[in-house]
Amino acid sequence: MDLRSFISELDRRNLLTRVKAKVDWKHEIGRMTRENRGALLFDNIKDYPGYSILTGAMCGKEFIAAALGLNGIVKKSRISVALKERFKYPIKPVIVKGDFPLHDNIISGKDINLYNFPVPLWSEIDGGRFIGTWHLNVTKDPQTGSRNVGVYRMQILSNTTASISVSPASHLALHMNKAESLKKPLEMAVCIGVSELAVMCAAAAFPFSVDEYAMAGSLAQKPLELVKCRGVDLEVPADSEIVLEGEIKLSQRVKDGPYLDYAGVASSNPASFLFEVKNIMHRNNPVFRGTAVGAPGLEDHELLSVLAKLGLVDFHGSRMRQKVLNACLKNGNFRLFQMSGRLSKLFHKQ
Repeated sequence: MDLRSFISELDRRNLLTRVKAKVDWKHEIGRMTRENRGALLFDNIKDYPGYSILTGAMCGKEFIAAALGLNGIVKKSRISVALKERFKYPIKPVIVKGDFPLHDNIISGKDINLYNFPVPLWSEIDGGRFIGTWHLNVTKDPQTGSRNVGVYRMQILSNTTASISVSPASHLALHMNKAESLKKPLEMAVCIGVSELAVMCAAAAFPFSVDEYAMAGSLAQKPLELVKCRGVDLEVPADSEIVLEGEIKLSQRVKDGPYLDYAGVASSNPASFLFEVKNIMHRNNPVFRGTAVGAPGLEDHELLSVLAKLGLVDFHGSRMRQKVLNACLKNGNFRLFQMSGRLSKLFHKQ
């Protein structure tokens, strides 16, 4: 189901809180997200009339069950079984033609301004507004054309640029390495406000050859519908709320952060990639999907916990680090997960 259908489903299950009071995008939305531990839909955002923001919508087994279409009393074990069974049968996406709500607004050139979207300043620690916290980053291998869909945090740097914080071992970094060896920028699309199942698959550590769109189809039990981008050779979900098209600049690295991360501490990446937006598509009155992290048991932890039970979490570190962090996630011990994350960061610096 698309994001708006998911919101309706959460509402039907009494899992959604609609925040009607005016809220400030600066700190307040992030603070409320961390404190409430549940799905919040903000419809009255300071400086951004007509926009909505959804946060916390995967903050527990009831929410994940809703995304999967599971009914009744659902235990985490049942969710794991459902995911394991569905992942056995990938369903290839289909490319559809025609006009979709995503095409309601096409913006390019001097009219591009990332600050026109209600991107929260998620915490007092953050060094800027992070537009990429719960989304898809779509790229293709410059040599083979194979697709990768991941989730990499992104901070707005200017009207038209954003940082992309990646691990050197990530699939996106491997694509960028190949692009730089060929001396050509790497095209990328950023999809905000998509199916929660698509985000789940993008966050999963599938092998390099696996198409995350096909895995999202397996979870939805029907093919994901894609449309071609207008300015780059990539395909994105037709039901996206917002799509940013552009390219990652060659041989340019920028600092992102500080950012209040999963471990509850400030982190920065001095070698983030630089993304330049060349085109934007978005629905009328789009729903911006994002999330605040940094406290134990928020939706990032809950999602990672489910994926860890399936062996689909990769922290790109030592074998011991992997074992400890995954064990914490599997057992739902999120405070220990944060403490372990902090320790591993400390040892990495040394």
